[in-house]
Amino acid sequence: MLRSKLTMALVASLIGCGSVRAADPANPVLSPEPASGWIVTLGGSAEIGPKYDGASKAGLSAMPSLSWRRANEPEGFSAPDDGLDYALFETNVFSFGPVASLRAGRYSGTDFKLYGLRDVPWTIEAGAFVEFWPIEDRLRTRIEVRQGFHGHHGIVADLSADWVEKFGRFTLSGGPRLSLGNSSFMGKYFSVSAGEALASNWLTPFRAKGGVRAAGVGAALEYQWSPTWTTTVFGKYERLLGDAADSPIVRVLGQRDQFSVGIGATYSFRIGG
Repeated sequence: MLRSKLTMALVASLIGCGSVRAADPANPVLSPEPASGWIVTLGGSAEIGPKYDGASKAGLSAMPSLSWRRANEPEGFSAPDDGLDYALFETNVFSFGPVASLRAGRYSGTDFKLYGLRDVPWTIEAGAFVEFWPIEDRLRTRIEVRQGFHGHHGIVADLSADWVEKFGRFTLSGGPRLSLGNSSFMGKYFSVSAGEALASNWLTPFRAKGGVRAAGVGAALEYQWSPTWTTTVFGKYERLLGDAADSPIVRVLGQRDQFSVGIGATYSFRIGG
């Protein structure tokens, strides 16, 4: 199956939204027949989550989504926190290809306690992903490795595993998450220079090194109202670790525990053929 997704942030922070759907042979919109044409899926999601990495205050974000596939191909699984990807090679249990993601920035204007810290602009992250299903259609493992451009120029890696279970019209998925970053990435978001510490009333100098950024769990519950309409609720918990947790930006200004919840909806239709 060829898969492509396109997403764009609308407000302060960024998040992706995914879903799991099986083809319905009784409906022409999502049926594998006819073989010609495409299935286009339009969607959108809204999320409440940390204003920036390590923040204790939450903010609201929203994002549209677009995906497409051939009419004779069933839709593949996508977790809400997957990056934008395109499978160059794909079988029932293995796939790989390019991936991209958008990371929200950190701006002193969003919190007076950030005064003195340099702003970190939004970042485009591009790289590659690999997926493997140890248990076909049930257990998915995935790794993304991405290089940052614009806001930061470091390297990040996200590892995940999701168990996927269907209950009638419901699809429940979720599993553990692990996030890592090199010194360039960690330093951009968690280091405090001597000048920044001097300008701030709360912080002391700190140099963050590369390593594990966070570990946690993500989950999603989808309900299929019809072969064309779906709704998904999702959530994620992360515990900042290593130098990310030890940074005064987190210890003094924010918190190690990071929570986010959201809701999304999609509409699918066939074109061509």
